[in-house]
Amino acid sequence: MSEKNTGLPPANINGISRPGRGGVTVKPKNMKSTLLRLFELTKGKRRGLGWILLLSALASLAAILSPYLSGQAVTVIDNGDKAASVLLCLASLYLCDWLIKFLQAFCMAAIGQKIIYHIRGVLFEHVKTLPLAFFDKHRHGELMSRLTNDIDNISTTISSSLTLLLTYGFTIIGIFSMMLLLSPILTGVSMIGVVLIFLLTRAVTRRTGPLFKEQQKHLGALNGQIEESISGLSVVKAFCQEDKMESEFSRKNEQLCKTSIRALIVSGYLMPMMNVINNLCYVAIAVLSGVLYVRGIIGSIGLITSFLLYIRQFTRPFVEIANIYNNFQTAVAGAERVFEILDEESEPADKEGAFPLEAPEGNIELKNVSFGYSPEKQVLKNISLKIPAGTKAAIVGPTGSGKTTIINLLTRFYDVTDGQIELDGHDLRDYRMEELRNTFGVVLQDTALFSASVRDNICYGNPDAAMDQIIEAAKMTGADRFIRRLPNGYDTVLEQGGQELSQGERQLLTISRAVLTNAPIMILDEATSSVDTVTEQNIRRALLKLCENRTSIIIAHRLSTIRDSDLIVLLENGEIAEQGTHQELLDLGGKYAAMYRTQTGDNR
Repeated sequence: MSEKNTGLPPANINGISRPGRGGVTVKPKNMKSTLLRLFELTKGKRRGLGWILLLSALASLAAILSPYLSGQAVTVIDNGDKAASVLLCLASLYLCDWLIKFLQAFCMAAIGQKIIYHIRGVLFEHVKTLPLAFFDKHRHGELMSRLTNDIDNISTTISSSLTLLLTYGFTIIGIFSMMLLLSPILTGVSMIGVVLIFLLTRAVTRRTGPLFKEQQKHLGALNGQIEESISGLSVVKAFCQEDKMESEFSRKNEQLCKTSIRALIVSGYLMPMMNVINNLCYVAIAVLSGVLYVRGIIGSIGLITSFLLYIRQFTRPFVEIANIYNNFQTAVAGAERVFEILDEESEPADKEGAFPLEAPEGNIELKNVSFGYSPEKQVLKNISLKIPAGTKAAIVGPTGSGKTTIINLLTRFYDVTDGQIELDGHDLRDYRMEELRNTFGVVLQDTALFSASVRDNICYGNPDAAMDQIIEAAKMTGADRFIRRLPNGYDTVLEQGGQELSQGERQLLTISRAVLTNAPIMILDEATSSVDTVTEQNIRRALLKLCENRTSIIIAHRLSTIRDSDLIVLLENGEIAEQGTHQELLDLGGKYAAMYRTQTGDNR
């Protein structure tokens, strides 16, 4: 007997394949607790799920009632009567089934997207509160995957898999009830096939779980290789490492391929074996029902017809639920990865009674400051340093000596391990965080521009600035000249973080941004490292004007740019090796003098 329209949802909805049939399945660590937490997270955003539950129950009616009506039609025809009324009922049933499934999908689309909108918002809201240490410990590609792919997996499960799971659940209960009503004997025999399918599914999924997990691992490694190769392609070409890059890609691609083949072969056993069990069960029920009919235990051909149709349909929901369960596992695993971010501690909140910082003078003092990014390695070791208000201080030293770390501590991207940093006589941690950071105008070593207009990038730290103030800030740094050559001047939209500009031009924009903040304390971390000598001199003159009557801290490798500083501090191995004015350090004849003469060729 050929399989008829069962009224069940198709195995592939909207192009969404089931991981159980070859997709990547990642198992959650604790499904129960994650689901409970997800349920709690979406509290107040699940309005309408009651209707989905009702529609899912109604959506199973076609699968439950159509075999019975088909059997009734056979019985009527066998008795020599017309089956027009029964066939009309069947047609009406399938029409109602289409309408119910449409309403179910319509409602679930709206509810599912509202829930995902809420989860995505909560996650992004939390991400912006995380300390810099979190982003230093996690690869950006991995975080992007959690914010996009894992959320999409949850979205897919809520929007489609959940409705299918509910529908199949009601279908199994309804069909089992109808089978018991028609023939308890045949129902008992058919349970043997169900048990065999359950045992088979369990055995196969135990093998495929670790294989798909390994596949996901190799897929992540391959994606990382692709990301690094594309982002660093200029370096690869500059060093003629194309063959090495291709070789590394081929190796990881081959690992992924072999693992995927093994996973797909093992998971491929499932469906053929299930079909064998289904067919054997179908044949056994057909033979047994025939024997029972001949002996008069079963009274009509229509009952046999209905039961055989039920047998065809009864095992299918189990198979689909197994596939949906795999999809469900991937979504819950994604939810766990989302919760791992939500469980990360935010930046420390302002302490109770934190001081306002309305008119800072700019007196900075480091008292016995020690700090390490990890407990095993101290970057700063018992640093003590005074920078009076209005002082232009420069910090120099070899790479890794702790220069940028001091900036991170001043802005409270990190907090000191030991000791304390004071601003105007109070520990930095005694101030409100937002007001403290607004005290600093910062130009970091890495330029950070956004996909917005040049004007918006310059006024990022001062959104209310007037256009003439923006232009004046750009003129101070010399950025105005190249900005006016852009297609739309200050209204030119920068794509991909300003990649169409040179490194030096991007640096000029970030310096212009700092100028516009008019902060009482300026921090310049290698502000001129990416510009030519002429531009450097222009910026230097602008910075001299900018630093007048305010505290400024300059980190530089080019010692010629900080000769006129009031205080120069030489760091070495996380400790202060020398400090003083430029002339004092030259007269000292120590490490600073040697560095300066090496750079300038001045042997005086």
